[in-house]
Amino acid sequence: MKNLKTINVKYLALLGVVCLFCIGTLTSFTGLCGALEKGPIKIGAILDFTGVGADLDPNALEGIKVALDEVNYQVAGRKIKLIVEDGASDPVKSLEKLKKLVERDGIRINLATLMEHVMLAMAPYAAEKKILMSCYFNGPGELTEYGNWILHPTTGYANTIPLGWYAYDVLGYRTMITVGSDYSGGYDFVGGAAEAFKQRGGKIVQQLWTPLGLADYGPYLSTIKKADTVMHFLASVMESARFEKAYIDSGLKMPLLHITQDGHYSEKAMKEFGDGLLGIIGESSYIWTRDDPINKKFVTAYKAKTGELPGADSANGYSLTKLVLAGLEATGGDDSFDKLWPAVKKVKLKTPQGSLSFTDKGVGIIDVYITKAVKKNGQYMLEPLKAYSGLTDPRIK
Repeated sequence: MKNLKTINVKYLALLGVVCLFCIGTLTSFTGLCGALEKGPIKIGAILDFTGVGADLDPNALEGIKVALDEVNYQVAGRKIKLIVEDGASDPVKSLEKLKKLVERDGIRINLATLMEHVMLAMAPYAAEKKILMSCYFNGPGELTEYGNWILHPTTGYANTIPLGWYAYDVLGYRTMITVGSDYSGGYDFVGGAAEAFKQRGGKIVQQLWTPLGLADYGPYLSTIKKADTVMHFLASVMESARFEKAYIDSGLKMPLLHITQDGHYSEKAMKEFGDGLLGIIGESSYIWTRDDPINKKFVTAYKAKTGELPGADSANGYSLTKLVLAGLEATGGDDSFDKLWPAVKKVKLKTPQGSLSFTDKGVGIIDVYITKAVKKNGQYMLEPLKAYSGLTDPRIK
């Protein structure tokens, strides 16, 4: 009888284990079925393959793909479908593409828009439809009013503040001329550095605003006054190169300062320009030479995929995608705006650029670097001179 009781106890214990296993398996299967029933998470990306942004956005797309490759295009048990459209740097066309992505493709997330005037044109519609919107190379602070924008890495204004500080505090400049593209992004990028320089005690002697896509900067350079330095931001790589070549050829000797140097001074661009860029100092949010395990992993993966070294456009596309993936992990794959928006804002990441987190209004808090164009052992690169940590837009409370 005693042996029978022992057998019964063992049998019941075994039966309990089997039941628990079945329940766990059924739960996992049910969760998997639920994820499959929901279908893929559709993510849109309105990038510029034509227009002013055409020399940056293809690289951003490669950065996005590297991030998605790392997770095999799935998150929290759901597949990811990336749908890319050409916005052509045009506000009207980009809005049309956003409507197509929302109303026909069913996206709830749009990644990676570049031009600030394009973002502002899309903002009312995106807010109405409750689409999580983001930018990959900074955005205007005005977008925080809509309550659905992730400003990544931060605002254009915030990203350039350190260059104004460095110009005054370290380089000892007291007067400055600014040259910028005449659109909202130009005013934003130039504005942060210029205002920081003035707050330190510097004086802005002259401000020149040039049309997007300008081919000949000669007429503007002929009107330039005298100052300790000329700080410039032109919207595209080609515009920046044309301006700098025209500036050097004109015989002007005032040292140049370059805003978004990391975006415009890729290894490829520096090779094409030659040694004329060497020695120019600027502001960067990313340096491919950063001695950091996360950055080294990214550089290796990006070079294996593209055959090139990454610039800020590539790194920003990668980090932005990692941010959205982290948010989706936190929601268990729920891409509805009401769940994903608060989740993404709480994400804190170590990225190839450095630390990344966000304010409650979706404005990035980042590290920014002062860099110098150099050539070492035959390799063109940006040499870090000084780092500024924990930067965000002081105007947005």
